[in-house]
Amino acid sequence: MINPKNLAAVNFRSSYSVAAVTRWSQSSSRLFSFASPIRSSKNPTLSARFFCQSLFLRNNNISNTNTTVQPQNDQRPKDTENEKVKSTYSILLDKRPLKTPKGSPLTIKHSQRTLALLLAGEWESQETVLKHHSLPLTSLVSRAIDTFEDRNSSERQQAITRLLSYLDNDTLCYQQSYPESLVELQKRHWDPLLRWAQKFYEVEIKVTNSIMGVKQSGSTMEKLKKAVDEFEPLKLAAFERAVITSKSYLISLGLVERQINAKQATEAAHVEVESQTRQWGIVEDAHDVENEHVRCQLGSVACMLIDRNS
Repeated sequence: MINPKNLAAVNFRSSYSVAAVTRWSQSSSRLFSFASPIRSSKNPTLSARFFCQSLFLRNNNISNTNTTVQPQNDQRPKDTENEKVKSTYSILLDKRPLKTPKGSPLTIKHSQRTLALLLAGEWESQETVLKHHSLPLTSLVSRAIDTFEDRNSSERQQAITRLLSYLDNDTLCYQQSYPESLVELQKRHWDPLLRWAQKFYEVEIKVTNSIMGVKQSGSTMEKLKKAVDEFEPLKLAAFERAVITSKSYLISLGLVERQINAKQATEAAHVEVESQTRQWGIVEDAHDVENEHVRCQLGSVACMLIDRNS
């Protein structure tokens, strides 16, 4: 059962936010979930597609939603439905099940009900023409199903090996002794993660102040690779996106293991940029856009794992 506490709003992109909120009724023992896409302040028009009107959970049945845009080519579907099939949820678009790029059915475990709702929310908030960047959760789930379902596949092993290559060049392992503002940020955002990783995985992580680089021991590399190799498909897909976005293996481990949240992960990934902008200022439409992009990507990672312990 989903925790009845309200879930925080999650920013998927700069112009829209999808707020997933749960309300619990003790008298009826029913769970109502809804989400609303909200336009940015530049365009105050409010879209009134609430999930309380479109996705109604009652006794594990979810009713369909109706919109007015006719699907055509890559246009958004007019009907979005979330269906429970054999202990899984399937997203239905105009009564047709959503599929991954490789043609596999896109299904979500019954224990991950909130994720299924968020996926349906992504599709319900689409405008006339689909935009890939506005479907971060759909792309992650598709990646997990198409690439990481088979634990023995060469593609999965190659992906893990590529991710491991980030470790020797991990941002957290290259620290500076000046300026003071950078040192303070390193201590605040990096050192706690380093201590956690060393204790949690029982490894020694080498840190350097030199530009010559540092190579982690074979034992450390093997243990951290094994930890990732044991990830379930959804978690591995989330971890992959976190690594590629943050450029840090260790920050990503902290995020998927819930030691830090998406906001903290973004701050840790931008320590050096933050130090520079404090001294020289922000370049508009560059630093700010990049920061929001990273928050969006890492936010989708956090959403992927929202039901992990359900």
